[in-house]
Amino acid sequence: MPRRKAAAPAAPAVPPLDGCVIAISGKFDNSKHTHASLEQLIKSLGGSVTKSVTKTTTHVVCSEDDYNNDSAKVAAGKAKDLPLVSPDWIFEAEKENKTIDPQTHVWGSDKPADSQTNGKKRPIMVSKSDEDEEPETKKAKTNGSKAKGAKSKAKAADPEPEPEAKEEKQVAEGQFIKKKDAAIPVDEHCPLVYNQVHIDPDTGLIYDASLNQTNASNNNNKFYRIQVLYDAKTKVYKTWTRWGRVGEIGQSAILGNGAVADAIKNFEKKFKDKSGLAWDNRGDNPKPGKYAFVERSYNPDSEDEDDADDKVVAKKEDEEEVKIAECTLQLEVKSLMELIFNQQYFQATMTALNYDANKLPLGKLSKATITRGFQQLKDLAALMDDATLAASKWNTTVANATEMLSNMYYSIIPHAFGRNRPPIIRDNASLKKEIELLESLSDMKDAADIMKIDRKSTDNIHPLDKQFQSLGLNEMTVLDHDSSEFQYLSDYLHGSKGESHGLDYKVQEIFRIERQGENMRFDEYAEKSTIGANRRLLWHGSRATNFGGILSQGLRIAPPEAPVSGYMFGKGIYLADMSSKSANYCCSYISGGQALLLLCEAKLGDPMQQLTNASYDAGSTAKKGGMESTWGMGMTAPPKWMDAGVVHESLKGIQMPDITEKPCATNVDGAYLMYNEFICYDVAQVKLRYLFRVQM
Repeated sequence: MPRRKAAAPAAPAVPPLDGCVIAISGKFDNSKHTHASLEQLIKSLGGSVTKSVTKTTTHVVCSEDDYNNDSAKVAAGKAKDLPLVSPDWIFEAEKENKTIDPQTHVWGSDKPADSQTNGKKRPIMVSKSDEDEEPETKKAKTNGSKAKGAKSKAKAADPEPEPEAKEEKQVAEGQFIKKKDAAIPVDEHCPLVYNQVHIDPDTGLIYDASLNQTNASNNNNKFYRIQVLYDAKTKVYKTWTRWGRVGEIGQSAILGNGAVADAIKNFEKKFKDKSGLAWDNRGDNPKPGKYAFVERSYNPDSEDEDDADDKVVAKKEDEEEVKIAECTLQLEVKSLMELIFNQQYFQATMTALNYDANKLPLGKLSKATITRGFQQLKDLAALMDDATLAASKWNTTVANATEMLSNMYYSIIPHAFGRNRPPIIRDNASLKKEIELLESLSDMKDAADIMKIDRKSTDNIHPLDKQFQSLGLNEMTVLDHDSSEFQYLSDYLHGSKGESHGLDYKVQEIFRIERQGENMRFDEYAEKSTIGANRRLLWHGSRATNFGGILSQGLRIAPPEAPVSGYMFGKGIYLADMSSKSANYCCSYISGGQALLLLCEAKLGDPMQQLTNASYDAGSTAKKGGMESTWGMGMTAPPKWMDAGVVHESLKGIQMPDITEKPCATNVDGAYLMYNEFICYDVAQVKLRYLFRVQM
């Protein structure tokens, strides 16, 4: 039977938050808590959480900003005369392990003077650096003064890339609602809190547009949000616009005479003014010098922490609290799931890569947007490889074309640089960093999709059990630390550390794993192969936040849209016989010193393509030569290999380094790499065997 979670020691007779039903509003950056972690803390203290303020809600925990801005939940809490408290109330209850009087942590007794919820405009911080301005001052209720001479100067018209039909279709489809009665979040800074986003009743078209524009030379990183909103009671339709520097609230305006036709007209006009594209052509490639349309996912089950969701008024006041079932996972597996799906680590990863999760949260990010980002990087890489494209394709200089393509990429994939100038992507190092971002976003989005839990579900399954089930694994066996299997594998890990890497490991757990369908796919590939097997047990490392995607989807090869120059030996699955080479890709500093490493079985084929220097075309040259993989030959490597059947009977016939022999110099002439790399060009060549959890 799976081990169950042990009861917390020394639990009080009455939990500190017993009987408390709490709604959460706002972001709590200073406390480093997310909505998910705060909800978990509340439940651990005996309380429960509601997504909105209902008849059963007893308290509203909110940020100071949300209190001052009278957010939807704050307004609802005031209407019900509920305590509006700081999260410190919860933290003190946890620290003191007792019930704390909420009155000691209320934000205040009076409503802020400027707070209004009757549909009138309330003051919003003005972004003085923003160069856009709203000309429709007669009908628009605006706040703050606009910067003098504030017309943005677009660049001279440059030839634009040819639009890709597939991308246009994806974007067009993504803008249509697929579920009736779905609520689209109103912009989080819109004062019309009881309005709804207009959806065409016949077509399902959503009148919501997020635009982005980056200009490195002018140090601009700007957003533009447009929505058609309506009041269900008064049947009044308005066009809401908000614009400014990314990361700031910016300026805003409300346009229209109240008629739906007028609101849509204003929406479409504003969209074309800012993007250069007609609303019907929103899926086309962005225009140079204009805002880019950023497609959002409108999945109604999304559980990202976009505070815009807080603006949606619940249709049902009486929400039934679903009692969370007990987790049935083994403690080691449970802890692994908590690591893989840790939302704080997700946020830290995106911050480290300069991705703006506030502008486009993971739950709202679409695959089409990631694909468009890859395409922009591919265009940049092509320009780096062939400078003549600047004149022949873009009709400008190399410097201008490079900046233009960088700007377009940043406009599609929102970045947060604060007040710093957006860096121009002009070399392979910066190109590779952005490729890493898109690959990580792809994996993290898969993990975010797994974390979507239907709150209406009545099945009695713990969220971690459900997340584990969603990985679709046939096997995840926790190895006994005293077993020979564990010892052999641990020795392989420790014995294949490169001296130049200076890493120190502590193995916490090793899991024997099997992905569903991977054995069959691997065997079918082997049967079709016309060359020797040459199966080896090799390492692969990645960020812990990527493993929700890796375990559920397998190791993947970069898509066709990705630039080949971002990969030393072409697009493929990169593996190593030195554990520390793979461990360097784990970025354990982001995940509390925790790293996840894979041991994979790879059918490399015999012979392999042997290279001593980088070759972006290695994949195609290997295929032309009848080979299935590339061996990037290093200066240091294991000197001897042995049959891995000694580790586990299922590994018989697979080669692994002889752990009794230390790595040594290879004396390969002209070797450029410090250590070996093995690259497979078909995902079917690789299957996952073991997952290591390591403290670094």
